[in-house]
Amino acid sequence: MNNLSRLGTGFVAALVEAWQELRIHRLRVLLSLIGVTIAVASLTTAVAGAAMAQQLMTEQLERYGRPAMISTYVSSPENLGPSQNSAQISAAFEKTAERFKINYTSVVGSSYGARATHQGLSVGTQIQVVDPEYGPMHRIFAQHGRWLEAEDAANLSPAVVVDKTTMTQLGLADTRLPATIELKNGADSVSVTVIGATSTKDFGMEGQLWMLPETYERWFSAGTPLNEVTYAMWVPVEGAEELASQFARQLQAELPGYYVDASRQDYLAWGQDEGLKQVALVVAGIAGIILLLGSLSLLNVAMVTMKQRIREVGIRRSFGATTGRVFFSVMMESVVATAVAGGLGVLISVAIVSNPKLINAVLATGLDEMPGFPVNAALLGLGVSVAVGALTGVLPALVAARVRIVDAIRV
Repeated sequence: MNNLSRLGTGFVAALVEAWQELRIHRLRVLLSLIGVTIAVASLTTAVAGAAMAQQLMTEQLERYGRPAMISTYVSSPENLGPSQNSAQISAAFEKTAERFKINYTSVVGSSYGARATHQGLSVGTQIQVVDPEYGPMHRIFAQHGRWLEAEDAANLSPAVVVDKTTMTQLGLADTRLPATIELKNGADSVSVTVIGATSTKDFGMEGQLWMLPETYERWFSAGTPLNEVTYAMWVPVEGAEELASQFARQLQAELPGYYVDASRQDYLAWGQDEGLKQVALVVAGIAGIILLLGSLSLLNVAMVTMKQRIREVGIRRSFGATTGRVFFSVMMESVVATAVAGGLGVLISVAIVSNPKLINAVLATGLDEMPGFPVNAALLGLGVSVAVGALTGVLPALVAARVRIVDAIRV
């Protein structure tokens, strides 16, 4: 216990001594640590920015389906094209999904060529026929209003959710929801109620619009059958391929005479995660260069300064300072200084990365869920600053520890 107490007292004393030395040589310290502060701020900003860029890429990829997304395709032998959303197929799919205990499932159908109008404004839109679970399965949620619910199928006015393009083109960006618009699909023209709007925005001129299968069946299916119908499931990534194969066989048994195919359709299955890995590698390379330049600059200044402090070290040795004490105190000067510089660099990085105007300017498409400053980036910045201080303080500390009193007197 006494040994631990002495070690703790010695460590605190070394910290206090290092801080006092930094105050005495504050001009030299300030000049030598400007580079470290810039390096840590750049490193932390790069890591935090990469994390936000990765989130943006992940959000965009997951709009096509979160891992693991299994799409099931059903068609009859006579017609090799996509099947329609018949009650028989839907019932068989739901029954099979319950047997496999799959909680997130959705019909996915499309109808192209629709047009939405509101107070003289008009925009082409693609109708997506989906179940309520489609939203969380594809990272789509309503930033204004709400997403589709099963109860919306009983509404007297068809309930729809639109994307940012449709909202903007129809002049509804600042309108409180729900709002009524006209939707023309083929020969059918119906007044629909916009209950929600998402932040998603296509790069094309047309927008997107989502409604429930029951809504489309009631109001639009007679005039314009769906162009394509699939059945999607969101399942755990582990064993997803085997589950897809077993699901297809079971559904085939429920639908004799039909062709059934089920396969993964998400970005991990396509190998799109390689883009995220490339971002991480590029950031790691940039961080390494920044760290190397900052540490070399600090080491150079520290070595030159130590040559000028030989008399000071000799006087400390003459008063009984041991070699270990001199080595540790000189190294701690560097550690304390770089820790302070690192903390300042992290604060600068937080101010930059947390600026909403700057983020919106850099990430033109925007983030659905704006994250807080990544804690791992802040910890990395502080950890790197302390590590740089320790590494660059070793050589000056070795020089100081080898100083003899006689050599100091000669200076």
